Amino acid sequence: MIGSVKQSTLPFRRRILALLAVVLAFVMLAPASPGAANPTDEKETVDERVDELQREHEGLSEELARVVAEMEDAESQMPDAEDAVDAATDELDEAKRKDEELGARLTSAENAEKELREEIDSGTDRIEESEKAVVGVARKAYQNSGVTSDVAMLLQMTESDNGLDGLTRVDSAVRGQQRTITRLGERRSANINNQDRLDAVSEEISDLKDEAAEVVLEKEAAEKAASDAKDALDTLVSQKDSAAKTIEENQVETAEELERQKEEQERLADEIREWQEDNGDGNRSLPGEGFLKNPAPEYPITSPFGWRVHPIAGVRRLHSGTDFGTPCGVDVYAAADGVVVSSGSAGGYGNRVVISHGKSNGSSIATTYNHNTRNLVTAGQSVSEGDAVAKAGTTGSSTGCHLHFEVMQDGEYVDPMDWIS
Repeated sequence: MIGSVKQSTLPFRRRILALLAVVLAFVMLAPASPGAANPTDEKETVDERVDELQREHEGLSEELARVVAEMEDAESQMPDAEDAVDAATDELDEAKRKDEELGARLTSAENAEKELREEIDSGTDRIEESEKAVVGVARKAYQNSGVTSDVAMLLQMTESDNGLDGLTRVDSAVRGQQRTITRLGERRSANINNQDRLDAVSEEISDLKDEAAEVVLEKEAAEKAASDAKDALDTLVSQKDSAAKTIEENQVETAEELERQKEEQERLADEIREWQEDNGDGNRSLPGEGFLKNPAPEYPITSPFGWRVHPIAGVRRLHSGTDFGTPCGVDVYAAADGVVVSSGSAGGYGNRVVISHGKSNGSSIATTYNHNTRNLVTAGQSVSEGDAVAKAGTTGSSTGCHLHFEVMQDGEYVDPMDWIS
C-alpha cells in the first residue's frame, strides 16, 4: 500500500513536468503585451507578412499592414493558447484532486493511529491488571507449597462435605486461575499486534506526508502553469482586439480612399480610350497576345494582377497591374513601339508614363508605368521597344521602390503577363 502511494503519483508528476515545459515554451513565444517586441522568429514572420500585405495592396501603410499582420499572428496562435489553457486547467484540477485524496488518506491514517494508540494504552492497563492477578496466584501457590489457599480450602471442604461437590469447586477454582493466565497471554499478544499495526500506520503517515508535500509543490506548479497560459491567451486576445479596433477606426477612411483611387483609375482609363480614338492610333496593326516585352526583365514579380480583399476596408479591389521588385532609380523600358499618351504626376499612381501601341486583333492596347522617380519621355513622343522611359521609384500611393506595370485592352485593365512574351 505504501509503495503504491509513491508509484501512483509518478505518471501525474511526469505530466506536470511535461505541461510546464509546453506552457513555458508557449509563453516564451507569446508576446508580452500588445505591440511588444516578439521573439526573433515570430518578428521575422510578422515582418514578412507586412511586406506581403504592402505588395498585395498598394498604398497600404506599414503601420496598418503591421496591425493586420499582428492580428493575424495573434489569431494563428490563439488555438494553441486555448489548448494550453485547457491542458493546464485539467492538470490543475488533477493536482487538486490528488491533494484532496492524499489529505483524506492522511486524515484516515492519523485517525487510525490515534485509535491504535488508545487501544494500546487500554491494553497495557488490562495487561497490568492481569499480571497483578497472575502474580497473586503465584504468590499464594508459593506460600502453600504449590497449592493456592483457595484450592487448599476447597480440598479441606471436600473432606467434610459431599466429595463430588467439593471436587467440582476445586476444578472451577483451578480453571479460573488458568483463565487468568490465558487472558494475560491474549492481552499481551493483542498489544503486540496493535503495536505492529501502529508502526505500519506511522510509516504510512510519514510517506503520505512526504507525498503530500510533493503534491503541494506540483499543485503550485500547475497553478502557475495555468496562470501563465491564461495570461498568454489574454495577451493574444488583447492584441487581437486592439488590432481589430484600429482596423475598424481606419475602415471608413480607407474605403473612401480606395473609392477615390478607383474613380481616378477609371478617369485615367477614359482619357487613354479618348486619346486612342482621337489620334487614330488604331491604324497600327500588332500581333496577338505575347508581343509585349518585359519592362523590368532583371527583376522578380512581387505582386501579380488580380482581385483581392483589402485587409482594412474589407472590400474587393482589383490590383490592376503586375508589380516588379525594381530598386529606385533603375531604368524602366517600353514594352513595345508606341506613342506616349501622357507623362506626369497622376495622383496615387505617382509619376506615370502611358504609351499607346495600336491595335491587336481589333483591340486597342496601351501600357502604363507607375510610381517612377522621374519620367524620361514626354507626351506625343514616339518610343521604340526597349527604350528607357522612366526611372523606377516609389511616388504616389506606394510604400516601397517598385514598378507597377499595367496593360489596357480597349480601356480595360487586363493581366499584363498574358501579353508579355
